[in-house]
Amino acid sequence: MKAISSKIGTIIIIGIFLFIGLKSCIKTGMTLNKTEVYQQVNESGESNRVYIAPGNTIILKKQFEDQYEYGVYHVKGVNVTHYFGPLYHRGESLLGFRIYPNAKDVWDVEMELMDKGGNLTNSTFKEIGTSFRDLLIFRDNSVEIGNYTYNKTNKTSQDDQFIKLAVLRMQNKP
Repeated sequence: MKAISSKIGTIIIIGIFLFIGLKSCIKTGMTLNKTEVYQQVNESGESNRVYIAPGNTIILKKQFEDQYEYGVYHVKGVNVTHYFGPLYHRGESLLGFRIYPNAKDVWDVEMELMDKGGNLTNSTFKEIGTSFRDLLIFRDNSVEIGNYTYNKTNKTSQDDQFIKLAVLRMQNKP
């Protein structure tokens, strides 16, 4: 009886290691194929909007009263391995396990600034061509980029127009 329980325990441990090891080998490339709008309004009244657009484009627009600026980012990345419930694994070591409650999709992304504009004289965005790595966490009604959470909002015709103009301007840059 002792020998059987020992074999069962060994098989379970080997199964867990195989599950964790093989599951982490499967990666999916990121594809953003629908337009969504998210917004965050801070205490001072500054409105930050995130536009998710097809072609792996994210536009971040910062606006305070009549002053605004925006940055157009090209995003590429892979999914973070999802095991079960809120348990995800980011990275290649055992220390990469994280819990992301209520997450639908978690992506490890590289965001490259392709264009920026607005009516400010000094931009708060970095230089065009600058890139950085971050996490993109999609939930039912929000998206989290880095340490900032933006709540989903209804897309308006002005949003559609702004997205088209920003993407068109980026594509026409040399």
